[in-house]
Amino acid sequence: MGRIVRILTCAVLLMLQAGVAHSTVSLIYPRDKGWVDRADHLVIKFNTLDATHVKVTVNGITSEPLNVGSSEYQRLFRDFLILQPLWDKGKNTLRIDLLAGDRLLETATAEIFYTPKDVPLPIPAEYVHSILHLPEQDALCTPCHNMRPTAAQATAGPDRNNPCFTCHRRMMDQKQVHGPVGSFSCVYCHSLQGQPRYAATKRDALLCGECHMDMAAKLKKWKYLHGPVAAGYCEVCHDPHGSPNPAQLRQPINQLCLSCHEEIGRTPHVNTMSLGGASGHPLGERQDLNPNRKGKTLSCASCHNPHGADVRYYFQSNTDDRMMLCQFCHRK
Repeated sequence: MGRIVRILTCAVLLMLQAGVAHSTVSLIYPRDKGWVDRADHLVIKFNTLDATHVKVTVNGITSEPLNVGSSEYQRLFRDFLILQPLWDKGKNTLRIDLLAGDRLLETATAEIFYTPKDVPLPIPAEYVHSILHLPEQDALCTPCHNMRPTAAQATAGPDRNNPCFTCHRRMMDQKQVHGPVGSFSCVYCHSLQGQPRYAATKRDALLCGECHMDMAAKLKKWKYLHGPVAAGYCEVCHDPHGSPNPAQLRQPINQLCLSCHEEIGRTPHVNTMSLGGASGHPLGERQDLNPNRKGKTLSCASCHNPHGADVRYYFQSNTDDRMMLCQFCHRK
């Protein structure tokens, strides 16, 4: 009888140990079965200091073993690993292998759905929006980070006194950076008391119009407004932080326009009688001759105002006479 009890006790202990091992790795952000619209951070917590290396596999592509066991690493990052992931659009499979030398401590898996803001995708019902700055997650960062900054600290500019800069400084690596981002004046748009924390106080036109008052005034006067503008969705075309493109556009301008106006890309646009209708108007790679657009290249915006106008099709000439539009460049 005593032997049976000992065997059962050992079995229970093994089950408990297996359960503990299974729950070692925590995926802090994004969560398993979570969806995100930015590929900015992948935050993993090991809950053990026994690990020496980690291998991260995204969609079948595995990283080299990452050294997380040195005393220097653990002094700086403890049992955390923070990476910038390269998600594919749609469903992503994630696997985390936690190693102690050559011994596998644990394998954790997750599914992440990525819907980029420039080309949003329908989000399957089983995925939940994954948010980083939640109270329970902020608490994990508190030992090393100031998670309750004052307004003065959050507008301290791009230096170590600004707690936002520590994690979000890569926003300044973009070629075109929004003004408040360039000065790291985050609280111009984000609230320290937001729900969730640091959420933007408002979104799109309601927020953008507070600074871009000249554009807001024009929009009230124009007879015709571009669809996203009429709906107040500035962020459909513009990234509020920064991008490689002028005006912080989410994509190069022609590519951005064609992401909605797909039919224009399938047929010649602005057919000319001299070419028998076989070719469309050239775009890109040529200098824009419109005197109001000096230094720019030909694009959809050479003829169309992407925000709106007093005439249909938002012609830059603001006239219904299409030949007047052509004469901006084709002067004879």
